[in-house]
Parts: sequence; C-alpha cells; structure tokens
Amino acid sequence: MGSRSAAQRVFSRPVVVTLFVALVLLLGASFHTYRQDQELQSVSLAELRMASWNLAQLGHEADEFGHELRSMTTVAADQDQLLLQYDILWSRYDYLLQSRESAPTRNHSDNESRLRSLFSQLRAMETPLMALVSGQRSDWDTLTMQWQPQRLALQQLVVDNFVGDETGLLMDQVQASRERLSLLSVLTLVVVAVILCYLAFALIYIRRQSRIDQQTGLPNANYLQVLQSVDVGQAIIACEIRDYRVVLSEYGTDYAADLTHTFIDRLKVGLELYSFQLVQLSPSEFVIFVHTGDTGQLVRQLLASVHFDWMVHDAVLPVRGIFGIDPAGAGPTLDWQDRYQQAQRCLAQAERQGLDHCINNQDLRKQLMEERLVHAGLVRFLADEPSSLSLSLVYQPIVSTGNIKDIRGAEVLLRAWQEELGPVPPNRVVELCERFGLGRQLGRWLFRQVAMETRQLYTDLGFQGTLSINLNPAMLADELETDVRSLLLDAGIPASCLCMEITEDNAALNFGRINELIQRLSQAGVGFALDDFGTGHSSLEYVRELKIDRLKIDRCFVQGIEHSAAKARFLGSIIAMAEQGFLKSVVEGVENEAQWNLVRAMGGSLVQGFFAYKPMLFSDFLAEILTHWSTVSTDHTLEVSS
Repeated sequence: MGSRSAAQRVFSRPVVVTLFVALVLLLGASFHTYRQDQELQSVSLAELRMASWNLAQLGHEADEFGHELRSMTTVAADQDQLLLQYDILWSRYDYLLQSRESAPTRNHSDNESRLRSLFSQLRAMETPLMALVSGQRSDWDTLTMQWQPQRLALQQLVVDNFVGDETGLLMDQVQASRERLSLLSVLTLVVVAVILCYLAFALIYIRRQSRIDQQTGLPNANYLQVLQSVDVGQAIIACEIRDYRVVLSEYGTDYAADLTHTFIDRLKVGLELYSFQLVQLSPSEFVIFVHTGDTGQLVRQLLASVHFDWMVHDAVLPVRGIFGIDPAGAGPTLDWQDRYQQAQRCLAQAERQGLDHCINNQDLRKQLMEERLVHAGLVRFLADEPSSLSLSLVYQPIVSTGNIKDIRGAEVLLRAWQEELGPVPPNRVVELCERFGLGRQLGRWLFRQVAMETRQLYTDLGFQGTLSINLNPAMLADELETDVRSLLLDAGIPASCLCMEITEDNAALNFGRINELIQRLSQAGVGFALDDFGTGHSSLEYVRELKIDRLKIDRCFVQGIEHSAAKARFLGSIIAMAEQGFLKSVVEGVENEAQWNLVRAMGGSLVQGFFAYKPMLFSDFLAEILTHWSTVSTDHTLEVSS
C-alpha cells in the first residue's frame, strides 16, 4: 500500500504540471535566445569584412578626391582626374546606400542617416565643381573649405565603425548569445531527458496498473492478454459468482464490491494449500492457475470455501461459485489459449446444466465435438443448404381407452440424423437451437413439415381430429400468431383442429405473456395443452394459472402402477383433478397390458404408449387410420410434438 501511495505521488498532477511548465519555460527561453542570435548572426563575418572594405574604400576615395581638389590651385593640376575621383566617390556612396551587400553597414547604429547626409553634401558640391572646371569660376579655395567638414564627418564615420568598440561589442554580443543558447540547449536536453525517463517510468507504471484491478489488487483481464504460456503441470480453472447480477441490481455497487472481496478471500482459503495465481476478469469472474495432482480434492475444497451464506441488511443470501476446470494434461493440446478456452467451455457447460462445476475430460470433449457437428448441420439444414444433418418426423398414435385400435390422433416426434454421429436425441437438437438462436427457425420448419405431411388428412380425407404441436421456448413470442396463421391455417388445417403444447419450463418464463399468446390464438379457435405435467416443481400452479384445454400426464406417473396400489391411486387422482378442471387428459407412457387396464379403469380419456403403437412414419400412420377408419369416432385427435 505504501509503495502504491509513493507511486501515486510521483505520478500526481502537481508533478506532471511542474515538469510541463519547466519544459515550456525552457523552450520559450531557448526560442527567444535563438531569435536574438539569429538577428546578431545576420551580421556575418563575411558581411563584416565587406562592410569594413567598403568603408575603408570610402575613406581612401575621399582622401584621393581631397588631394585632387587641393592640387587644383597648382599649375600641374589635372581636371579630368578630379572629376574621375568625384565620380568614384559618388558611386561609392550610392553603392553603400543601395546595394544588398551593404545592408549590414547601413543597418549598424545610425550609419544610414549619416551616409545619406554626407552623400547629399557631396551632390551639393557638383554644381560649383563643374563651374570651376569649365572656367566660369576660379575660387577653388572656397570649394576646398566646403569639402573639409565632409571629410572630417566621413573620417568620424569610419572611426566609429572600425576604430571604436562597435564591432567588438557586436562580436561580443554574438558570442554571448551563442553561449546562452548553448547553455539553454543543455538545460533543455537535461529536462527533456528527465521527462523522457519520467514518461518511461510512467508508461511502465501505467502498463503495470492496467494489468491490476484497482479494487482488489489482483491481475486482471489485461494480464491474460500478455500471458505467453502456462506451466503444463498447472490446472486452469474458470470461476464465476452465481447470481452476482442479482446482488448488484438489488443492493447496489457497494454491497456487490463487498461480496467480491469476500468471495476472493474465501477462494484464497480454498487454495491456501496449493501454489496458485488468481486473476480477476470482472467483479464476478476469475481464472485460477494452480498446481495440483488431485483435481477432485481441489474442487471439493473450493466448493466448500465458496458455498456460504452472506449477510446483507437483514437478509441471508446463499452465495455459490461455479467452476470450469481444465486439469493439467487433460486436453489434446498444451497451448495455454486452447486450455483457457476449454476451462471457459466447462464453465458454460456447468451453467447450462445447473451444476456447480464441470471438469474437462474425454466424455465432455466428445460431447462438445458432437454439439459442434450438430450445430453446424442445423445451420445449413434450416437454411435449406446441403447438410450433414437431416431432420424428419415420426408419428406415435394416441388411442381411446375404450378401444386400443380406435386411433384418435398421434404425437409427431422429431428425429435427427447426423452422418458421423448417427441418430441425435431430439432434446439436444432443441437445446442447441435455443442456445444459438435457431429456435424460431426450427419451429417454422416444424410447422411447414407438419402442414405438408398432414394436409391431406384434412383437405382430402376430411379428418376432424385435433393437431397438437409442442412449442419450443423461442416460439413463445409475438410472432407465434403470425407463424400459425401463415404456415398452418393458410395450408388448410382448421384452427379448431390445432392445439399448441407448452412445457412447464416454457411457461415459467412469464405467465402473463404466455396467457396473452393463448388468448389471441384461442380467439381464432386454437387450443392449448400443458405437456409433461408433473415433471416440474410447480405443476399445480401452472394448471391453475395457464388458460389450457388439455393436460398431458407424464410417463413417470404411469411407471410401476401395476406393482403399487399407491402409485395407481395417485395417477387416478391426477386424472380426476383434470376432469374436475374440465381438462381432457392424455396419459403418456403406457407400455404393457396391466398398465393399460388400470388406466382404462381410471377413466383416462386418451392413452399413448408402446403397448398401443410405437412411433412410425407418416405413411404408416396414414395406413393405420385408413385400415381402422370404420372404427374411428368423430372425436379424432392428431397430436404433433417436437
């Protein structure tokens, strides 16, 4: 905790702001000094030499012009030489004031204004000079006296620029500027280096913190992303807190966080005898890497540790952990990602089956492989594409207790065949369709297939029995009414001859919503039945709450009635209850003559089981109906189920 606080202080906002301000100030000072240095360096040494040479030439040419001017008072004077020197001096002034190369000379101090003044004075001498040369005037001494102030001012200009301290001062300023710039550059580099080191440590710290859950201090999901391998001797365990979301929604984040901490502490207690690493994926999900040679003992200890009662307010909530375990060396691969995936699959399998744990083994891998094959086949089959899996229907007749040959209908059962696996249990097909969102597609296929196979019973033979269809969970939606009308009623099957079967698991979703569906279809004439009555925990509640017309009594109440009077009486009471509730009952699973006789004596209206008929193809079922047509009453029932 102390090291974390120190790290937080090092990477706190004041430290970051201070470093940022220092860097900005240094960069600003460096930029300002650089600009000054650039301005000073604009007077380069080459330019200084050129400026020196130009001013030296100006002084020399002025001396030559003065010498020729003084010589005009002698007999040997040469007027052409005087004019030439005047033109040369005139050109020198013009060059200094106009040329780009002379810009440093002009820009230094007040040189430009002094040069312009001297040039103006020189041009003022041109008129008297030309008059003297042409003989119009002869007062050369006057012109010479006019020249002398210019000569002195020009000499002072040269002295100020090259004899005084201006050039030396300029060079000193350039040197000082460069030294400041060099010092600031060093300081800036030092600060930048410090900041880079700081950022490197910050990056390491942030990456480390990104792999640690801030609430619990455990490695998190990001840690798994960089995990390269796992010891082959380690088991990988995926763990989840069951019903965590209920706690979160009912009691809020604080209590949910407290539950997470409590669960982690208890996990560690269960693992204290082992070498392990605990990783937290979310507040309710964990991964454990643990060295163990006895997976069963480890699981027992974990379950004992994380199955506890948790106090919140005045309530006591049962907390349970769910585990998916991939034991060391259990799978065909040692790749850590594959093993982690296996552990997650085991966890998902435990959740689906309502178990507290699931261990990866050969049987489970075979089951998962088979499920993948079946799922892939279902996707293609339901999309009407070539598939390794095919679905079909078989019919098990339902008869009247008064006459075993009096066929009142049939339960149409789903059959599946996979090329590699052979026959596939129908309940696995339905479960996979529900899990992967294919439930409604399966239901629509069933509707179309039933309509196609049974249509002639209604349109050609005038059959008046009731067609009952077992609905899978995905079909209990608002689209059910549309599907029934478009796929069954429009195909020619009367609504009064349809009965939709609902299992207790489906009804448990929402009584209100299910009854709304029942009411809408009942208004059109469709009936409803409760299937597998007695297999759930709240069967009587479903009979009371659901607006059904028929009760299907599960085979578990028929088994053993020929050997137990108590069981027989109990089955009779169920049949009587159905009659008192104005429900027609169908007794399933009648497998022998003794059971048949007992059920017939109890007054069960309809019977289904191997003693009467086994499941058969529709063509055989149709043949049975036609064979016994003369004995069939007008209250025929055709029942269809998945």
